[in-house]
Amino acid sequence: MKKKIFAVSDIHGNYPALINALEEAGFDENNDSHLLVVLGDHFDRGEYSLEVYEYLKKLTDNKRAITIMGNHDLMFIDYLSGKTLDPFNYYRNGERETFADFWHRTAPFESWWQMEAVHYPDQQPTNADFAMWLNIVTKDINEEYPELLNWLENQPYYFETKNYIFTHGAIDTYVEDWHNPHCYRYNYTDWKALTWDDGSFFGKNIKNTDKTVVIGHFGTDHLRNMYGLKKDNKEDFSILERKDGRVIALDSTSILSNKINVLVVEDELLD
Repeated sequence: MKKKIFAVSDIHGNYPALINALEEAGFDENNDSHLLVVLGDHFDRGEYSLEVYEYLKKLTDNKRAITIMGNHDLMFIDYLSGKTLDPFNYYRNGERETFADFWHRTAPFESWWQMEAVHYPDQQPTNADFAMWLNIVTKDINEEYPELLNWLENQPYYFETKNYIFTHGAIDTYVEDWHNPHCYRYNYTDWKALTWDDGSFFGKNIKNTDKTVVIGHFGTDHLRNMYGLKKDNKEDFSILERKDGRVIALDSTSILSNKINVLVVEDELLD
């Protein structure tokens, strides 16, 4: 079955930019031949993570979209499932904005600590305070959105068609079968580790597949800097295709560009 595939990545809570980009690209959720493929990192940093979730959940329920796991999705899963109490990703990787949207409160931990936590005057919040708040907020979010965690956890790490592989960060180029990676990064292994690619995949020699690999995760302007592809030293967040056509990068760094790149291709789905 051939589909017209609309691929986007790294929405990062920028729902208005997503909708504008899909409208401009001609995506029609009521058209049986159209399929939206989202290459991970749906939330964090932007202000509309809840709207992004509700929109993508509707499309995936109706078989109009496939959402792929990204490293930011793994972060949110780790918080919602109680796998980590570490505040690092809340402060440094945009989880504050995601929690604010789903918990309906600005600066959710900070405001809770000021108004509801027991502390002495001039005392600074501790990791123990964060862990206490996290138990409260994740319970509330999981109760209000009972399908959220399951929806996130059941996302695939890739979507494969006849001529393309869509994934968040990379495929493992060092194994015979890319479907079964064996790698390690930031205490994650295999497919989870690949969501944290450091930008090196864009330049790697790919011998274990003839398909074009479409990725997100690493901003295209940053990749242009890394690989000496900048023109006139100007920012360029547009889609970046490798000269040999083996890799196409989509991440527009929406928090800076306020845009979402859309790659439109027609291809046969696999049985």
